[in-house]
Amino acid sequence: MKNRSLSAHIIRNVLLFCMALFLLSFSVYYYFARKTIQETTRENAIYLANSTVNSIEQVLNPAEKIPEVMALMLESGLLDRDSIIPFLKSVLSNNPDIYGSTIAYEPGYFPDKGLYFAPYVYRQGNAIKEKMLGAEDYEYFYLDWYQIPKMTATPYWTEPYFDAGGGDILMTGYSMPFYTFKDGKKSFAGIVTIDISLDWLTELISSVKILESGYAFLLSRNGVILTHPDKTLVMNQSIFSLAKETNQPGMREIGREMIQGKSNVDSAPFSTKWSDKKLWVNYRSLPSSQWSIGIIYPDNEMYASLYKTNLILLLIILTGLLLLSIFTTKIINKLTSPLKHFADSARLIAAGDFNVKLPEIHTKDEMQELFNAFTFMQKELADYIENLKTTTASKEKIESELRIASEIQMSMIPRIFPPFPNLQQVEAFGMLKSAREVGGDFFDFFALDGQKFCFAIGDVSGKGVPASLFMAVTRTLVRSISEKENSAREIVRTLNNALTDNNEACMFVTFFLGILDLNTGKLTYCNAGHNAPLLIRHKADITFFEKSIFLPVGIDSDYPYQEYELQLARYDQVFLYTDGVNEAENAEKVIFGDDRLIALLRENANASPPELVHKLSQGLTTHVNGYPQSDDITMLTLKYNG
Repeated sequence: MKNRSLSAHIIRNVLLFCMALFLLSFSVYYYFARKTIQETTRENAIYLANSTVNSIEQVLNPAEKIPEVMALMLESGLLDRDSIIPFLKSVLSNNPDIYGSTIAYEPGYFPDKGLYFAPYVYRQGNAIKEKMLGAEDYEYFYLDWYQIPKMTATPYWTEPYFDAGGGDILMTGYSMPFYTFKDGKKSFAGIVTIDISLDWLTELISSVKILESGYAFLLSRNGVILTHPDKTLVMNQSIFSLAKETNQPGMREIGREMIQGKSNVDSAPFSTKWSDKKLWVNYRSLPSSQWSIGIIYPDNEMYASLYKTNLILLLIILTGLLLLSIFTTKIINKLTSPLKHFADSARLIAAGDFNVKLPEIHTKDEMQELFNAFTFMQKELADYIENLKTTTASKEKIESELRIASEIQMSMIPRIFPPFPNLQQVEAFGMLKSAREVGGDFFDFFALDGQKFCFAIGDVSGKGVPASLFMAVTRTLVRSISEKENSAREIVRTLNNALTDNNEACMFVTFFLGILDLNTGKLTYCNAGHNAPLLIRHKADITFFEKSIFLPVGIDSDYPYQEYELQLARYDQVFLYTDGVNEAENAEKVIFGDDRLIALLRENANASPPELVHKLSQGLTTHVNGYPQSDDITMLTLKYNG
């Protein structure tokens, strides 16, 4: 290895020390400068968000008081049917921020007015117009602005929408239920609403500016983009659909926090197709409407002034290092000039003067070995990182496909409750919670011929994707077979034969199917190896259905299944479940068990189907106490109203 001169070592060490000192000072300065700029910009963004929220709330909060006062007037009798339209016109005249208002009564509330009675007063230019809502193509009592406050008995800000048949503009509305009181009983009468056009809101959000190109945007409570500089996104995209299209998990997380009503203190950088630059975002929720406003500003604009200062500072540092290098070289060369005598002595030795005393050399440069070691390490690390990227991409692809499969699977399970508003004789509610991304449990219910109600629950052997596929096939076959067969035994027998054919994977399904006659309350059922359901008699005890000795479907073709009958009385309930409920374990390996299940059902015997399922779900959560779920949990409750 080639030796270096003493002067070269000294010069190199001095320059390295000075360069390290300069870099350390520069790094400290750069860190605190960035921190200060970032904090200042963040505080400005938070101020803009808070100021904009206050401006919006100054419009929405007073607007909320108007329907509340109108509801009180209707309930107390201060506002009668004939004075509604003049009163609504006066409301609009005195409140320029309100676009329209209506008082929508329950269908047939006034028999002499027919099915619909919903006077609507709205602005048209400088005039105030009136019309009567309600027609076969506009049944207002099925719309969200009517149904949600009716069901929840609470005021409700609607998602922005284009009200075709009502205001015929893009608007949002505030709905307030009102009631009538007769003989001490409270009865729902209708909905009072005020509509606000979103034009002013768009102008307000568009006026928010930060830095050179920063802007604000507004999301609804479901993540729909309400205002944005890119007009093609407004009301056409949600932040979640946009995040999915551009594969931006960071944007998706921001959207979740925004619709949950959170407000972030520290900005989070992310990239998006909205801009080719890295962006920062601050957001805050609107308390009244549960919307959320976000302030976005580019990273490069935030630090633009700092970059210019840093460039000048770096030029000064480099100039100083150059001058220092020249000065240090001259000094060191002067100090090491005696080494010339060492060279003269070496020449004398070459001439044959072996008595010349030579200085001892101990220092040798091993930077080349270190360089070789680092070159090898760099190559190995590059190969490792590349393999890691490939593995991570494959894993993310699989996880994405599993998420999509889970969404598809859950879409096959009934999710709209109450499912059949016209069938007052029966109520049904179910819940499915998979142990993995996809599972093999399922439940289903549907009407047969308008007079019978068919319901089913099943648990496929195994877990994961194979079980979910078998579950989908089973659910599809049940629907298909029930169109041709009306006997529980025949449906199960036909299903068993269909699943047994070409069942090379040897999978099977524990399955229970019941058919309830809505007129008589007679329940015929067939149990193919599934957990025995529980019968909750009204004002009586809880008992298991007759234990099944039949094989699960998918094992033996033409197996002789039998069906049983059971007479349900008014308000009796049937509770069906899979073994993920009674076999749920906690950290001590103690299962939930039938005794706890019956005890919880007995405590909540008079609850409605949704309340009953939720109470049992809470009981399971308390029992497992955070222990990982090992099996799919499925529950279905059916109540017969007579």
